[in-house]
Order: sequence, then structure tokens, then C-alpha cells
Amino acid sequence: MRAIDLEARVITAVDRIRDKQFVENDLIECKRSWPQENKARQLAGSLNRAGGDPVIYIIGIDDKTGGVHDVSDTDILDWWNQIVAKFEHTPPELIRHIDVQVGEGEHVVALAISSDRAPYVVKTGSANPSLEVPMREGTGTRSARRDELLRLLIPTVRLPEVIVLDVGLRGEYYSQGGTTGTQTLSCTGQLRIYVEHSGNGLITLPAHGMRGRVTIQEQVFDLSIEPPLESISVPAGTKTIGIQRPSDGVSLARPGAVPLQLEVKGLSSDDRLILVSTETMEIEVVLEVLHSVRPLKFATTLSRDRESNMHKPADDVFGATWTPGSWQFKHPGLSFDK
Repeated sequence: MRAIDLEARVITAVDRIRDKQFVENDLIECKRSWPQENKARQLAGSLNRAGGDPVIYIIGIDDKTGGVHDVSDTDILDWWNQIVAKFEHTPPELIRHIDVQVGEGEHVVALAISSDRAPYVVKTGSANPSLEVPMREGTGTRSARRDELLRLLIPTVRLPEVIVLDVGLRGEYYSQGGTTGTQTLSCTGQLRIYVEHSGNGLITLPAHGMRGRVTIQEQVFDLSIEPPLESISVPAGTKTIGIQRPSDGVSLARPGAVPLQLEVKGLSSDDRLILVSTETMEIEVVLEVLHSVRPLKFATTLSRDRESNMHKPADDVFGATWTPGSWQFKHPGLSFDK
């Protein structure tokens, strides 16, 4: 983890605390003072749950008030040696520690602790049992179950960072035979993300693990997500012909952009009135990652595209087709003719 990434996450967490939001989760812990050595079990539980991602400790912040407390009287190395002494054989690695300014004259200590050598075993301090594999659950820590131990032994993939490059959705309404005839409403488009895969091996996003939802004026619809069609060659006598078929997923050996097809599901013809009047849409996307214990999750807001606003072509012999609107999001770095 780069120092600037750690600093950004800490500043964001502190800002959320001061906005009265809860920030602690499997990967972030906020501590008013340095944890005592008996908290090694809690740390091990977080590391065993993290699935290869680093666990972040923010030292010197009250997670209820947002108040900052001076913790400079403790030597980090001495404190860390006391913590790792509670681990059996293979302790975690402290991969980054920095001071982060979170206000005028206010600093906290940020620690990034590696979890890539799980399972982590701690000494209980008693004879029976003398060792334990802890697992974090919610805000508590318990002993790991057998199935969780097995999952810890399966090779895992560290989740890459994802940047949303652009998203576009377009509504299409088709009517044939007047009010008593066929009426259909669809909303389809494309999502393009950049996956910052910098590790070794492949990152695989299976098609069956792609899902999402879209919120339109407080109504929630399922969002179908599919990878682009793949081209294959099929023997045909002395020749071969090229065809396209649905893809099983996306695999990346290096950083790159990934296009995905979108379709809003569950729309009825009556929902055209919602599309006509809505200015924004919120999409949420979940992409399962092969051999990762957690999926990639991200969300973004789409705004109505004024340049391609509603238009109604003239009726023809087949019926009438018109669009209730288009909505899009574009990454700021792509705003200038890209």
C-alpha cells in the first residue's frame, strides 16, 4: 500500500467520523490510544477476515467524537514487538506507518498491517487450549470455524482498485397498435471500468458473478451486467467462419479497461413516466473475483444527457419508437474529447 493511499483512506475515515458516520469494518480500526498486547487476538481476527488486503489501524482518534489525542509518547517499534510476541510462529508484517494530519495541528498515526500470510494463530495465555485461530465477526472476535479455516488455506487474490471510466444508459420505448397494442420499454447501455491489476497471475471476473441494481426516483431495479461477446472461429468444410458468443467472463493479466453491457430489468411500459422525469440514476455494481473472499463493489451517479434529450421520431408502418432520455457518467480525466 502506497503512503498516499493510506493517507487518503485515513483522512476520509476521520471526515466521516466527524460527520457522525460509522467507519469501522473488517479492514479499519480506530483507536483512541495504543492497543494493549491483549488486543493481539482482535488484530489476528481482523487479519484472518481480510482475505489478503491490509488492515488499517488509526491510532489517536476517538471514533465517537472525532477528537484527536496525542499518542506520540509510545515508540511504535516497542509497541509492535509486544503485539507480535502474542502470535505463534508467523506474525503479521507492519508494512506502513505514517503520521497523518487531519486538522490544524492535529495528527494521528496510521498503520497498515499485511494479511497475506493467513491464517494467523495467537497464544491464548492458558494451557488448554494454548493456541487459537481468531476470526472477526461484526464488532466482535470468535474462534474460526472449520469451513473458515479451509477457506483461509485456499489461494486468494488481492482485490485490485477499480476506476469507473464512463457509464451510459439509454431508454427506448416502442409502441405498436395504439394503447391496446404492444408496448415495451427498455433501458440499456455500457459500463467501462479500469482495473488496476498490478499483481502476478490473472484476475478473473466470471460472468455469473456480475450483478447490480439501479435506483430511479427511489425505485430499485435489478441491473443485468454481462461481459462483451467473444469471437471464435468454427470449422466449416475447408474454411472457417467467425461467430460471436456470450463470454464466460473477463480475465486480466495486467492493468486495463473492461467494457460491460448493462440492461435495467423489470421495467414496464408504465415506467416510461419515471424515466421521462428523472434527472439522475444511481447504479451499484458487484463483481465477483475468482479466488477472492470479497467481491469488487462500486457505485456511481448518472446524470441526464442534455445533448441527446428526449426525441420522438414519426410513426411508421411498424409502430412508434422514442427515447425518454439518456443518462451518463464520465470520469473527469476523460472530459476533454476522449
